[in-house]
Amino acid sequence: MLMRWIVPTLLGAACFTAATPADAQVTQSSGISLRAGLFFPSDSAARDEGASWFAFGADYRLGDLQLGMTPGYTAHLSLSADVFSKGDYRNVPVLLNYVGRTSEFYYSAGAGFGFGRVAGEARTRFAYALGVGYDFMQGAMPLFAEAKYFGSSDSALNGFAVFVGIRL
Repeated sequence: MLMRWIVPTLLGAACFTAATPADAQVTQSSGISLRAGLFFPSDSAARDEGASWFAFGADYRLGDLQLGMTPGYTAHLSLSADVFSKGDYRNVPVLLNYVGRTSEFYYSAGAGFGFGRVAGEARTRFAYALGVGYDFMQGAMPLFAEAKYFGSSDSALNGFAVFVGIRL
């Protein structure tokens, strides 16, 4: 069931982003970031469903923080949602994140709720994520690569993820 909407969502995002570079030269960033990658569960029962799961997500930049930081360091808050699923396991962590940045490198720490399913049972639990990333350009497209640890008060949904994405 999940695959029925993953492929159309990714195709729609790809079509949208293909038209974005010309507009990006004229307008400001929308504050939206889209990413896709792999999730590697740390729980042995979850790994029995598969050693790596397809994962995707999005961030929306809420606003910059003015904290009197050192020159070259910026920070902002974002709202994120990710999806990773395989077999009878799924998690959709929706998090409020602090993102700190120095030039192309950034880190993030977020907390919120994970809307999950473990062995067919729906669960809503506390969730968090810690991540590091690197921004780079491919032609006129602002891309990024990042690694994140997703944690949950339900340890069956813990694990690492690696992503590549685009900033719109």
